[in-house]
Amino acid sequence: MNKPTQSNELSILFLSCDKYKDVWKPLFYCVNKYFKQDAYPVYLGSNTLSYNNKNITTLLSGPDKDWSTSLLKILDQIKTPYIFLWLDDFFPISAINIVRFSNTLYFMMKNKVKHMHIMPQPKPDQITNGGLYGVYEKKAPYRVTAFGFWEVETLRRLLLPGENPWNFEIMGSYRSSHMDGFYCAMEPLFSRMNVVEKGKIFKEAYVYCQKHGIPLDISKREVITNKNLVKSELQKYIFNTMIKIPWKFRVSVMNVLRKIMISY
Repeated sequence: MNKPTQSNELSILFLSCDKYKDVWKPLFYCVNKYFKQDAYPVYLGSNTLSYNNKNITTLLSGPDKDWSTSLLKILDQIKTPYIFLWLDDFFPISAINIVRFSNTLYFMMKNKVKHMHIMPQPKPDQITNGGLYGVYEKKAPYRVTAFGFWEVETLRRLLLPGENPWNFEIMGSYRSSHMDGFYCAMEPLFSRMNVVEKGKIFKEAYVYCQKHGIPLDISKREVITNKNLVKSELQKYIFNTMIKIPWKFRVSVMNVLRKIMISY
């Protein structure tokens, strides 16, 4: 599948905001360590503050209103038809194979893929291309995830002002229900670590950064306490368990529960 890809086909966009400026240094420390590439332009999306790095161009959205409004303003400044959208609270912790990365883009271009998850989460409905990629059916929940490969025009169409990333993944999946072209890589393209949640640093991430010399500044934000950590881990466990259940069965159960609760 190897086909040379050009810098005018895809941009890598690290989406952030002014209030997360303390995360930029450790994030790009990890990116520089694990993502060796010069084929694609790299951008940081922020509000009014820029990052001083000759290899990264900062795109500004203006004063922060909400996540989706800022992203739409930043997309106006992207000239490539595809982007790899990267959220600032995820650090890479394993090498990213640039050949696999480029091959994924080539597959998208060749097969008119609109969105590609970097891993099979949730589990896809079909497997294709010799087991390399999975396909999400129309109406499948969580077929939209902010992080990953995007056809820019599709991303624009699914974004609505006023939403945060979590709203977007739920409601964007609903809005995409009439579209084909939502896929995932069956083998994760790389491993990532969730560092910040609701403005606080995960204790596990803090310990990892300390151990590996990652310059994470904890003077700017609180490290999650054990009590909050247990709650967060329980929420993640429930979510990860639920998405393993085939979505059609899961939706049917939820519909029955809504009727029992006389809800809508």
